[in-house]
Amino acid sequence: MISKKNKKKFFIFSILCFLIFIFFWLNINSIFSSNTKDFISSFYNYHFSYKLDQEDDNEKYNALQIENTKLRNLLDIKNNNQELNIIFSKVIFKYPSILNNTFFVPLGEKDGVQENQLVFSDKKFLGKVGNVNESHSEIYSIQNLNFVMIVEVGEEKHKGILKGDGFSSYIKYIQDTTNISIGDKVYLQNSIEAKLFLKPIAEVIKIEEKKGFLKIYISSDIFSSNFEYVGIVVNKND
Repeated sequence: MISKKNKKKFFIFSILCFLIFIFFWLNINSIFSSNTKDFISSFYNYHFSYKLDQEDDNEKYNALQIENTKLRNLLDIKNNNQELNIIFSKVIFKYPSILNNTFFVPLGEKDGVQENQLVFSDKKFLGKVGNVNESHSEIYSIQNLNFVMIVEVGEEKHKGILKGDGFSSYIKYIQDTTNISIGDKVYLQNSIEAKLFLKPIAEVIKIEEKKGFLKIYISSDIFSSNFEYVGIVVNKND
């Protein structure tokens, strides 16, 4: 028989052993858990970071490819129109808001830029030069309130005035007896600059009759295309 005194000692000894076991188990588990977490975290961060870097590099490469294609297209336009003096510029600020619809280029009077010169991207006609300062210029898109230009509509090339109203673009001063339909193409007036745009600059999307004349709305959302570089027809080469 175990005496009460020995039972008490054994009980105390058991509790101490249990506490020591718990202490070591928690510490070992903490160390293992910490190392495991560090390993998993390092492994995840390395591979995930590598994947992100790779995706970022791919995006940059694709962006450069697109930019180079646009620049080559602009250069081709210039090479195919040697009779025109065309300069290129990066767009520094776009302002496609209601009643404005303008953008800016870091070229001005010192570069030969003047009001009313035509401006285009690698894909479409954009507008013309508006306000000109010494070192930068404001470009009016075809939706701008201050934009005015003679254009030709349809296969018979009916002449009208293309204007912007701040929201859209429309052609006026074509008589309502003229045969024009939705889908008809719009061209620059027949001139040497028009060679830049052998294809139409827009098409008719809506027609209204106004006091003996047609009000012809055209597709005109130039800011839907992502253009970063533009060409400006400065003057004709001799």
